[in-house]
Amino acid sequence: MDKCNYSSLYGSMRFCQGATTLPGIRRVVYFIPAEDIVKWPKLPNLDDEGVNMAALATYAGGFELAADAKWRRLDVLTSDSDISSDSQGDKPSKTYLIKATLKHAGTGEEATGFCRLANNDNLIYAVQQKDGRFRIIGNDKYETNTKPAQASGAKETDASGTTISVEVTDVCPAPYYKGILVTEDGELNTDTGEVEKAG
Repeated sequence: MDKCNYSSLYGSMRFCQGATTLPGIRRVVYFIPAEDIVKWPKLPNLDDEGVNMAALATYAGGFELAADAKWRRLDVLTSDSDISSDSQGDKPSKTYLIKATLKHAGTGEEATGFCRLANNDNLIYAVQQKDGRFRIIGNDKYETNTKPAQASGAKETDASGTTISVEVTDVCPAPYYKGILVTEDGELNTDTGEVEKAG
């Protein structure tokens, strides 16, 4: 294949009438400091042998973590949490700005301590969509900016909680990940959504 012509990588994008696309993310999000990741999975290069459109958006390989490191759990309110991505910059250096809003119901000591730590840290997030697939927010090229905020609420009907706003630049909109996450709950197979080995 001509290294400067990637037109053969394009494929059809079909959608069957009557099918349902589930919006939103699931309740459990996992996070880990980037410095605890010893080895990253890789996104394919455009000129890799046998690559296609789906493979371009999916990490190959797994995360190798430092000794005793684990992905930590963050419970979120699904009705107030989401992820999005937008193209940014100019050709030939365009990238994506990935954003996530993760709403946690608590404002207690643990939530407040997380805010203090995360405000100046480089955290990586694994978010599960409602359809079960996992996407990674954060990468080994650009630092993730986590901006926590808390609100106690004033009136009886006000919401109280911690809002974690996340932004990071990436070459792909929140890549998919099909592999193992070593979490506090055990070894999570992100392809099946099942904990295969208890922690």
